[in-house]
Amino acid sequence: MVDIFADPSLDINYWPRFLMQVFIILVLVRLMGWLLALIKQPPVIGEIIAGIIVGPSVLGKIDFWSERIFPPSSWNYFTLVGNIGLILFMFNLGLELEQKQIKRQWKYSLPISIATIIIPYGAGAALSFYLYDINTRDGFQPPDRTAFVLFVASSMSFTAFPVLASILTSTKLLSAPIGTLAISCAALDDVMAWCSLAIAGAFAKESGIVGLWVVLISIGYVLFMFIIVRWIIKRIHTFLVERNMEMNRTFLIGIFLLLIASAFFCDILGIHSFFGAFVVGIICPKSGQFNVELFPKIELVTVELLLPLFFAASGMKTSLGSLNNKFYGGITVLIFTIAALGKFLPALFMTKIVTKHSWRFSSSVGILMNTRGLVELIALNIGLQLHILSPRLFTMFIIMALVTTFMTCPLLWLVYIRKYKPEEFHNETNDTEQVVSEDYDLHKVPTAPIFLRF
Repeated sequence: MVDIFADPSLDINYWPRFLMQVFIILVLVRLMGWLLALIKQPPVIGEIIAGIIVGPSVLGKIDFWSERIFPPSSWNYFTLVGNIGLILFMFNLGLELEQKQIKRQWKYSLPISIATIIIPYGAGAALSFYLYDINTRDGFQPPDRTAFVLFVASSMSFTAFPVLASILTSTKLLSAPIGTLAISCAALDDVMAWCSLAIAGAFAKESGIVGLWVVLISIGYVLFMFIIVRWIIKRIHTFLVERNMEMNRTFLIGIFLLLIASAFFCDILGIHSFFGAFVVGIICPKSGQFNVELFPKIELVTVELLLPLFFAASGMKTSLGSLNNKFYGGITVLIFTIAALGKFLPALFMTKIVTKHSWRFSSSVGILMNTRGLVELIALNIGLQLHILSPRLFTMFIIMALVTTFMTCPLLWLVYIRKYKPEEFHNETNDTEQVVSEDYDLHKVPTAPIFLRF
């Protein structure tokens, strides 16, 4: 009989132990998700908290737990399996988004995105000069001051694209104009922030020019996928539709091979694999049975099983015990304040300027842009792996990401959803707002398919 509590250093019982760990994580995720849903929180919060519970901050303080049930050597398995769920999730998200809606938003999302990347970036860069000394305490030495400044600035600039999509779909706003506007802004923010993060990683490896090459190659890759690969997929799809063979097995396998290849290329490039998966989802056909039938087949396993493991893995690496005095607590509050205001205020004012709409709508966009969650966690883990962040500063930024994400749903409900009345839009619009409404009704909230649970 297999002893699942045997010494993990022997590495002979990793599979039954991993199955046990998955069971424990999923039970905790369901429990925390149910409790947090009562206060209008997305499931991702419960998934991260479940990871924190089984990590060193709570149950990890028990020797038997940390040595036999959830040894640190097993955490990488969760990251590996979770990354598969992350790739499939982003592919599904790309399938769900309508390109026509996003294209109509560019003239509004571009200035908002620029404002919500430049101002947080500058605030983060300024803050990093103070945080650098704190980061070097306890004998920790980051590889390069420039890399640290770029990394902190980038970390302040992210909007969690997948978590934002989760919130928007759970509130039935993903296909609404406020959803596509926020998604467009988040996409632009993340692309620019990832480019900066790639440069920071290059500086950490003592080769700044590599980061610039990453930016140029990324632009070429996106153009290649959207111009050439999309044209090929469209031609093949049209050919199969005409012959009533749209769900041809060979075609579907080809799409998944393209998904894996795109994710692989982006990962070795230094961006992250989920961007490659999202791009493939975007360029896939939106008409016919392809989207309708493929989408739900991926959804259940991705959202309910694989993705929670990724979030839980991030929670395991968070040690709340490292913030053991008022000074570090105060620094955490400072990081949170700068991060929250640095995103909210530029999004608020720029949305008001470019859309000329109500302060309530503009405030809601600012609230949504403060969602960090997944993307921030990925970036922070990269910073930890590259030894740019100390474990203590990593925990501070994790708390910032959790709190900014935690407050999104209650504030969005309080400011926008709770007070929404369809007739208000028609009563309040002026001549300038009518010009905006010709492209889209900013307050229309249609029923969108919910592919993520709340």
